[in-house]
Amino acid sequence: MFNKSYVTKDVEQIDVNSEYFPDLVYAGLESHGSDLCGFVLKPQGKGPHPTAILLHGFPGYDDPIDLAHALRRCGMNVLRFHYRGCWGVKGTYSFKHCIEDVKSAIDYLTDEEVVKKFNIDIDNLFLVGHSMGGFLTLTHACDKRIKASVAISPYDFGLVGKIGHYDEKEREEAFEMFKTAIPPLNDTNAEALMQECIENGDKWNLPDKAKFLADERLLITVGTGDVVSKKSLHHDILASEIKKYNKGNLTEKFAATDHSYSNKRIWLAQTVAEFLDEVINEK
Repeated sequence: MFNKSYVTKDVEQIDVNSEYFPDLVYAGLESHGSDLCGFVLKPQGKGPHPTAILLHGFPGYDDPIDLAHALRRCGMNVLRFHYRGCWGVKGTYSFKHCIEDVKSAIDYLTDEEVVKKFNIDIDNLFLVGHSMGGFLTLTHACDKRIKASVAISPYDFGLVGKIGHYDEKEREEAFEMFKTAIPPLNDTNAEALMQECIENGDKWNLPDKAKFLADERLLITVGTGDVVSKKSLHHDILASEIKKYNKGNLTEKFAATDHSYSNKRIWLAQTVAEFLDEVINEK
């Protein structure tokens, strides 16, 4: 059972010897031969529990663990992991591998044994991602196993690659950002990552997927002071394309904040919880 009221308060006392005590459990999630160092935050109670895959950004300096704990308090399982080739996970880092790893995570959570292990409510499986995690969330939002998706300031690597062919300013801004992300990544560099975006821009570009995204329940949050996932580039174009189909499935929320929601972490948790509560408990 999901209860949004716990997003900003502690749960009632539970016997520490109870099998339904909240816990943090190693997941054993693998993707293409690499252990992704995944773990599941298990909530209190018997379940079955709605479950979220919480995806961090590029390269993952900004860890949304506070959001993971907030959603767990509300009654969700939350799966966290690192992508191949970053933060000690074996393998080569690439955006293609990140996309593949999210599919591996969905496959993992829908495995019959894993469903039993974590008491997963298979009808309430969600993607929640920040920045690159938001891009990955929207890339996989049309997977029929996913009930709804939350993209927090998504950074569209496909759009950057597509316009990188002709917009030197945007390409250079992205390249400079890529250079700051290299230290925790394996076997790559800013040049290789930029080239990967340019080569895959047409395939990854989110506005080109708007027809299909319009059919999905989506929450997209935007920081109006964000200079990384700039609203005019990474939100407005996509939202405009989705709205052309008049499906009414897109929820947009705006806050006067930066890319990290530095002054709006509580607002962010409440906004995400309210959306999930609406989807989970809708009649």
